[in-house]
Amino acid sequence: MPKYLTAAAVVLALWVAVRSGEVWTGMVPASLIAAVALFDYWIWERGNRPWHDWTVILLLLLAIFAAVWMGVGGLLLDVTRTDSERLLYEVGPAIGLVGLLCTLISYHGRHHPGDGL
Repeated sequence: MPKYLTAAAVVLALWVAVRSGEVWTGMVPASLIAAVALFDYWIWERGNRPWHDWTVILLLLLAIFAAVWMGVGGLLLDVTRTDSERLLYEVGPAIGLVGLLCTLISYHGRHHPGDGL
């Protein structure tokens, strides 16, 4: 499941990076999300898919912060967009990315049933 969640997050982030037309509220955070998600998956795979890995969890928190910035950054920096453009390039993708990344964190943050937690 993490492979598909990561792929979906990377594809959505790259779509925003290419289509948003805004450097600080689209290209930079979306590129950061794509890079962090790929690096995170690589670390998780290299570590033999551990059940509760703080490194991958903390990296995904950085990506979630970038996704939230994507959603509100345009408002804070007063980016000129129509309502439909704001939904298409900022708010919609940001909500989608936060959902995908939170699901990844929940997957990585689970405990092995034998841990007694």
